[in-house]
Amino acid sequence: MDVLIFLVRLLFSALLYVFLGALFFFLWRDIKTATRHQIAPAVRERPGQLRVLRGHNGFSEGTLLPLTPFTTIGRSDSNTITISDPYASGEHALLTWRNGQWWLEDRDSRNGTLLNDLPVDTPLIIGHGDVIGIGQMQLKFEYCDLAGSEAVAETHTA
Repeated sequence: MDVLIFLVRLLFSALLYVFLGALFFFLWRDIKTATRHQIAPAVRERPGQLRVLRGHNGFSEGTLLPLTPFTTIGRSDSNTITISDPYASGEHALLTWRNGQWWLEDRDSRNGTLLNDLPVDTPLIIGHGDVIGIGQMQLKFEYCDLAGSEAVAETHTA
């Protein structure tokens, strides 16, 4: 009987070592696969700007407003871009650089934010040439690297 108990213990010990060996093998294989397939590098920020299409209270048509990765727009002095429009809220809209794209978000403003004449209800991805409406102002979103090339292309075609 003692021999049988000893053999069962040996069998369970062997099964435990086989299980641990398989566990370490799969972990090693996953780590090796993960290092072989490098994670995509973080997408660098693509600079953006807003061009005033229709200005109000100090902003003339054509004025360029540079964007930071976290740009707030509104009437309050604490915003990155302060506009003195009576139809703009204290913190009206937010432009952020996330996941390699520019996003526009309305900050629960009273009169709302428009993107290409449509109300912004949820955060939206914006692209070159999109028009943002805040109060009486209209702002055209541009990528800085494309804005200059379009101006050059326009001068060559004229």
